[in-house]
Amino acid sequence: MYLIHDYLTQNLTRMSLLHQSYKTDENLPRWIVIIRLVLGASLIFKASMFFNNSQELTNYFQETAILKNFTWAIPVVPWVHIVGGILIIIGLFTRLASLLQLPLLIVAVFFINLKHGLYGGESDLPLSILVLVLTIFFSFEGAGYYGLDNVWRKPIEKEEK
Repeated sequence: MYLIHDYLTQNLTRMSLLHQSYKTDENLPRWIVIIRLVLGASLIFKASMFFNNSQELTNYFQETAILKNFTWAIPVVPWVHIVGGILIIIGLFTRLASLLQLPLLIVAVFFINLKHGLYGGESDLPLSILVLVLTIFFSFEGAGYYGLDNVWRKPIEKEEK
């Protein structure tokens, strides 16, 4: 329990939506960029599926009692996925883009995909859970070393101990 508290107090106080931390960049392996690219590409792919079959998204909203009141968000969901996916791929505002994806992915996992179950005919539950976990990870850790955050934005200075 102490390790979790220590990690949170050291890293979250330095974490910002607008700045990258050198400590975060040092802790992330360089190959994590591949996972970031796959995450962004999967968000863009899902958005293109929603654009090609908008009736599917409308059906999701109509089938779920909680989402019936939010039908105004149907045209917004694909655009949030596209913009967020592009930002995650290029590594610019990665934390902010990931945080904006979280409400949509939580709804997808808990209110839509759990109804169909794990073994449903066209179940997206395992993929949705994986995308949700990766989005939570990148909302804390940021883009890492290979991202436009490191090129265009000034990182937080290293603290001397």
